[in-house]
Amino acid sequence: MSKGSGTFGCLCSVILVRKVLCILLNIVLFACLGAGFGACALPASAAEVSEYGNPLIPVMVKGTTVMAEVVSSPGKLYLGLAPRPTLPPGRGMLFVLPAEEIQEFCMRGMRFALDLIWIREGRVVGWEKNVAPDDPRTLVSPVPVKYVLEVPAGFCDRHHIAVYDRVSFRWPAR
Repeated sequence: MSKGSGTFGCLCSVILVRKVLCILLNIVLFACLGAGFGACALPASAAEVSEYGNPLIPVMVKGTTVMAEVVSSPGKLYLGLAPRPTLPPGRGMLFVLPAEEIQEFCMRGMRFALDLIWIREGRVVGWEKNVAPDDPRTLVSPVPVKYVLEVPAGFCDRHHIAVYDRVSFRWPAR
């Protein structure tokens, strides 16, 4: 889940407000400009929707398919997987962030361990493996990224995920 509170609460609040404004601006721009930004905008309607109401798309990571819920709204970016009891094997959550920049995530409210995969330009640029639900750290992307994939803990080791591995996904047809 996206970082949003902690020791630097005021600073994080200011950053969160900036990110929310950026998201809202992007929504307005996409609505005005139409579907010309298919790689950036969320699908208007997904063929599949999760039990939580999020679009489900296949994300291919080094030849392994993960059915990922796509989240991009400020509330869903903030909440992430926190309220859930578990994440089934083969499932994940793809965070579509408003801008390609250094991202901060945390395990606030989590109930199970995760692997986080930082994604830039269709490639793995880093990961955080086996992050415990009570891990107090702020997890920071190694480079600016626009996408983060959260998967069940152990995924990266099981599938031998490495930096520069290919990641691909496609929005469903509109």
